[in-house]
Amino acid sequence: MSQAPGYDPGDLLHPARVTSVLCGLTRVVARLALAPDEQREYLRRAGTGGLADELALQLEAVVTLLEPLEEANLVDPAQAALAHRIDQMLDMMSGADKAHLWEPEALSTAPEWVEVRALAKEFLFLPDPFGGT
Repeated sequence: MSQAPGYDPGDLLHPARVTSVLCGLTRVVARLALAPDEQREYLRRAGTGGLADELALQLEAVVTLLEPLEEANLVDPAQAALAHRIDQMLDMMSGADKAHLWEPEALSTAPEWVEVRALAKEFLFLPDPFGGT
């Protein structure tokens, strides 16, 4: 696949890259907002063996790319703040003593996942920063 002339894949502020990151963020957060059965189905289709940590890893990967966009005021501050909050919550669920939270069944039974889903839904219901619906 050829790229547009002058496109630098390392340019984190290129409009195509910004769009990709923001769309990726929305997709990842939408997966976190899914009902537990739908999350398990997604994980099965993704070939992750059903472990829920894939959901957290995907968010972590996108949140890492938000910093330059935040510095350039290219991401809605409310969206960025909530994405960081969800990422921090998922981080707090990590550790050997919390390994059970990443088992497929935990998506249905753990209160931590209920809270993650609530925050993800809150993200999805934020007002459009560009005035759309």
